[in-house]
Amino acid sequence: MGPEVVIAVVSAAVSLISVAVTYRTALVTHRLQDEARNRDKVELAEELFRRYRVPLLASAESLQSRLHNVLSRNLLRTYLHSGDSEEQHYVRHNTVYVLAEHLAWLEVLRREQRFLDLESVKSTKELFAAIQRIHHPLATDSLPGPFRVFRGHQRAIGEVMLRRVESPEGAVTEVLGYAAFCDRLETDPRFASWFTRLLTEVDDVEAQGQHGNERLIRLQNELVELIELLDPKGEWLPLEQRERLPRPTPLLPTSRTPNG
Repeated sequence: MGPEVVIAVVSAAVSLISVAVTYRTALVTHRLQDEARNRDKVELAEELFRRYRVPLLASAESLQSRLHNVLSRNLLRTYLHSGDSEEQHYVRHNTVYVLAEHLAWLEVLRREQRFLDLESVKSTKELFAAIQRIHHPLATDSLPGPFRVFRGHQRAIGEVMLRRVESPEGAVTEVLGYAAFCDRLETDPRFASWFTRLLTEVDDVEAQGQHGNERLIRLQNELVELIELLDPKGEWLPLEQRERLPRPTPLLPTSRTPNG
């Protein structure tokens, strides 16, 4: 074998080794980049969770507690008909407010995550699945009862409940407090139009009883599920305050006497 052949063989071998090393390096680099991106996603998801855990938890608790008191302890019957005008105003307006407040925090969270690729992070996937289960009983027409709010309307309510506030760190988004909510209902007709039907349907909730309010019972159950996901060990909310309303048993059809 001549020297030219030997040189060619050696050169070919070196080229093959170089290609293999380059390919291996590319694979390792790609794997490291994937791992870094995954770490970034997890960190973003954890930051999102830390930032909104407490307000989302608090608003979910306010809403589920109000629904529990309305449907199992006759809160509306007590104050809509037996209370004074101030108590009647409060129980009607605050019932609508706690729903609107929770929808506002859901909208804040949706806005924060829409530009983040977090669907592959298990904790985030579970959180947004739980949120979807909250939207569903409000929106569906397959459940009886007042307070049906289509998904687009839910988002709209969340949007009008938000305001931008300047802070030393820059502009931040806040949810309207109860006093500001009541003030805008009285002074801003466009704002009030989003809540007119709901304020009227508070009386329907009281009149329907448990069998006519399965929508709100389902919603209360899903809110408790969300609370358990956000606070599984009861670090913020006591475990004993998470009682689910029982689903009503179907009413048996009344028997009819045959004609003739």
